[in-house]
Amino acid sequence: MSFTWDSPVFFDELDLNGTLHNARFAVHVERAQSALFERLGKEWAAYGDRDPDLHYVVKEMRVEFHAAFTAPGPLPVEIVAEEIGTTSARYGFRCGHYASGHRVIVKVDRETGRPAPWSDWYREVFEELKC
Repeated sequence: MSFTWDSPVFFDELDLNGTLHNARFAVHVERAQSALFERLGKEWAAYGDRDPDLHYVVKEMRVEFHAAFTAPGPLPVEIVAEEIGTTSARYGFRCGHYASGHRVIVKVDRETGRPAPWSDWYREVFEELKC
């Protein structure tokens, strides 16, 4: 199973060539991941209200571009779980037929900022997102 979310692209995200600026793809992947957590009941309004599994940093992001996204409108972002470690998780993503890649996140302890292990809940959800 994967998760797909239509991320709205606005006019001001387009570059001088009229295409979605390359740096904006990372933002849309982040928004899709946030939408996934919200759908799973892990929404939050204040930083302190975040579930411990949502305290993470991005360790790595790789994007390969395939085609230009040339107009405002919905950008379908598909997220799939690829690999999980003790404190890190790797997600693959596809932004329609425009870009694809992966993103590695590391859970961190709220107090120390050090890597922390994922909860059983997170591991179960991650397994469900594997294809």
